[in-house]
Amino acid sequence: MSSPFRNQNTTHPDVVLVFIGESGSGKSTCINYFANFFAGTGYNQQSGFSNVHVVIPNNLFPRAIAGYASSERNILDNTKSQTTKCSEYDFVWLAKESLNIKVVDTPGFNDTDDTRDETNIQMIIKTFAKLPFISAVIITINGTVARLSTSIKATLSQLRGSLPDSIFANLFFIFTNCEETTRNFKLQLISEYKPEPQRTFHMQNSLFSAASIADIDSDPKKKRRAESNWQDSIEAMTDLMAEVERTVTTSTKVFADMRIKREQLSANKANLLDKQKSLLSAMHKLTLEQERLRNAKSDQSDNSKYTENQTIEKIEIEKKNYYSTICTEHGKVQVCHEHCGLGYKPELNFAHFKNCAAADSTGNNCRTCHCGMNQHLHTYEIPVSRMVTIEQIVQSKKAAYDLASRQVSTSQLQLLQLNATYTALQNDANGCKDGILSSIKELKQICSHYNFVEEMATTIQKLRQEAKIAQDLKAKTEFNNTAEAIENLIKQVA
Repeated sequence: MSSPFRNQNTTHPDVVLVFIGESGSGKSTCINYFANFFAGTGYNQQSGFSNVHVVIPNNLFPRAIAGYASSERNILDNTKSQTTKCSEYDFVWLAKESLNIKVVDTPGFNDTDDTRDETNIQMIIKTFAKLPFISAVIITINGTVARLSTSIKATLSQLRGSLPDSIFANLFFIFTNCEETTRNFKLQLISEYKPEPQRTFHMQNSLFSAASIADIDSDPKKKRRAESNWQDSIEAMTDLMAEVERTVTTSTKVFADMRIKREQLSANKANLLDKQKSLLSAMHKLTLEQERLRNAKSDQSDNSKYTENQTIEKIEIEKKNYYSTICTEHGKVQVCHEHCGLGYKPELNFAHFKNCAAADSTGNNCRTCHCGMNQHLHTYEIPVSRMVTIEQIVQSKKAAYDLASRQVSTSQLQLLQLNATYTALQNDANGCKDGILSSIKELKQICSHYNFVEEMATTIQKLRQEAKIAQDLKAKTEFNNTAEAIENLIKQVA
C-alpha cells in the first residue's frame, strides 16, 4: 500500500511552521504528530501503531518514513538535543489537498553541549532568512515544569534581540505533556511575549514515550489512554492550524534588510577603529610638524639680523682750493707735502721739487715717502681720510636664516597637507559614528529588542584598551572620548 505521506519538497509552500524549543520539550514529537495530522494517519485502538509514521526517528521508530531525511543524532542519548541542524519537512495537508506545508525543525537548547546554543541561534536566523515567509513560530515548552528554564529564557531573549519584531507577531505556544488543567507552567513567566489564549495550546503528546510498542498494545487501558490522548492532540492541532490560517504571514524580506544593517554596523565599527588610529597618527604628525615650524620660526627670528654695522677708514679723493706735493710711485695717492708753497708744477720736475719742504737735506729724496723727488708733482686733488659706517653680512647667520626660512616654507606646506588629511580622516571618523547611529536606529525599528550594548561592547572595549596603551595624552583622551561617544549613541536609542 502506498504511503499517505506526500513529500512535495516544495519551494513554494502555502504554510510555513517553525518549531523552537528546549531540549526535551517535546518539539520533535510535536513535529511527528503534525506529520501524521497532515497525512491523516495516527493512533487508534484497532490499528495500534501500524498507521503511525514518523519523519524524525525516536525510540519506538528508529527510522524515518521513506522520503524524509533527518538530522537526528543518537536517539538513545536523552542528554543531548537530537536535532543538530535546522531541517525542513514538506507535506501536503491531506484534508486540504491544495495546501503545501513546510515544517522547520530547529536545534534544541539547554543541551549538555551548551557551547552550541549561540551557534544554534545563528543557524536559526540564517534559516529564517532563507524561508519565503513564516506563518507561525511555535515555541514548545514542557508543561509539567513549574518554571521557565534559564536556557529557554536566554534563548527567547537572544532570539528576540536577533529577530525582527514582525516574527514575534506570529508567535504560538504549545505546552507538551499536559492538558490545560494539568499544566504546572505559569503563563505569567512568558507574559512579555503576550501569549494570546487563541495561540496557546496543550498536547499530551506521550505517544512515543512508551518503553515499546508491545507495552501499549498488550494493555487495553494504555491503548484507550493512547487513543484518547491522540484525539485530544488532533483537536489541538486542528485548532492551531485554524488559527494559523487566520494569521497573516510574515515576510522574511526584512531579514535581508536586517542583515544589511548589521553588515553596515559591523563595517562602521571596524572602520571607526581604523580611522581613529589613522586620525591619531595624523594628529601626532601634525603636532611634530607644528613643533618643527615653531623651532624654524624661532631660528629664523634669531638669525634675521644677519648684518652688522662696522666703522672703517675710507680714503676719498677731494679737490682742494690749494695744491699739494704728491708722489707718483704708490698704488694710492701719497701726499708728501700738503699746501705746498712752491710754484705750481703739475708734471714731474726734479729741479723744482728738490726745493720742496718734503725733500730731505740732500734735496734728492722725500722725507715722507723716501722716494726720489723726481717722482713728485703738484695736484689740487688729494686723498682725505674719513671714518664711515658700513653694513656687513655675517655669513654664518645668513646661512642659518636661509635654512630656517626654507624649513618654515616646507613646514607650512606640510601642515597644509597634514591638516587636509586630518580633516578628511576626522570627517571619515564622524561618518563612521553617524553610520553607527543610523544603523542602530534602523535596526531598532526592525528589532526593538536588539542588544546594541552587547553589539558595541567589543568596539568600546578595544577603544578603552587603545587608550590604556597609548603613550600620548592626546591619544588617550581621543580614544576615551570616542568610546564615550559610542556609549552616548547607544543611550540615544535605548
